[in-house]
Amino acid sequence: MKLPVILILIIKLAVFCSFGQETKVVQDGTLNQLEEKYQNLKDSLTRTYVFVPAVSSVMLTKNQLEVYLISSILTANKYRDDNGDLNRSNFKSMYLYNTMQINYGLSKEARWNIGMDINMIRARIDDDRNSSLFKVFSSEVDGNSRTATAITSIGPRLRFNPFQNNRSFNIQSSILFPVPYSEDKETILGQNQVFFNNMFLYNQPLAERIFLFSQLGIQYGFKKENVSAKFFPSATGYLSYFIPKRTILFALISYTPLFMKENSWNYSASSLQTGGGIQYQISKSLLVNAYYSTNIAGTNFQDFSSYNISVRYVYN
Repeated sequence: MKLPVILILIIKLAVFCSFGQETKVVQDGTLNQLEEKYQNLKDSLTRTYVFVPAVSSVMLTKNQLEVYLISSILTANKYRDDNGDLNRSNFKSMYLYNTMQINYGLSKEARWNIGMDINMIRARIDDDRNSSLFKVFSSEVDGNSRTATAITSIGPRLRFNPFQNNRSFNIQSSILFPVPYSEDKETILGQNQVFFNNMFLYNQPLAERIFLFSQLGIQYGFKKENVSAKFFPSATGYLSYFIPKRTILFALISYTPLFMKENSWNYSASSLQTGGGIQYQISKSLLVNAYYSTNIAGTNFQDFSSYNISVRYVYN
């Protein structure tokens, strides 16, 4: 593995990365060979396995209800090969991820929350590698462009604080069950499977207005027919600056390797991303968060940039 595993990272959501099989661009040969290679590359990179951590770390007290909405647009017209070198794609990949989290407080001490996650993806593989990212919202296609939309998974969530005297640390666990969709959509959205997710979250003040919010994520995808088992250990962190009384500015860095298992576990891909954003507390119950991140290194996956916005509302 060429990149060190970075153990720092997150303040609200995170960031995500997407993986494809190893591909190389053919530089010579006949026209038919070029077209065949292009199609193989296109098929490989559209069967993505995307990890998009998005999380609210705030513990709810008894009878509080939290609704958390997260939207992310990922775009790429390049990919990194097995050596980490950037290569040009002849198309543009665009993914719109929408997640809704609902959480409910069970204890007066704000130590136990339960909830559920619902995830939806809208994807577009566009023949024009320079097309606008807003075309992900369009269903119109021409040439070899393709588009698909589906609710991809739903599952329960548990959030708890294991140490009564340390409110800075909490753990979140969830199981995401796939919602079936057609084989045609699988070639664009990727094959679905059951995922077990764990997140270990810690908020560390560094100065009066500066703090580090870190996340260690462990995600496991269970093997099923024609789909390999997958393991994503991820580390993400946000270095944040508080502007009293409502605004937080932050910079982020995130590293995620991917391991896949056929007969044995093998290192498959990796992503290192960085970016920055802002969070604004509109009222005691409502906040918004927006950030941008981009890939800066990695191996064997598309060179994504992401545009993210989330809204959190708490009913007391």
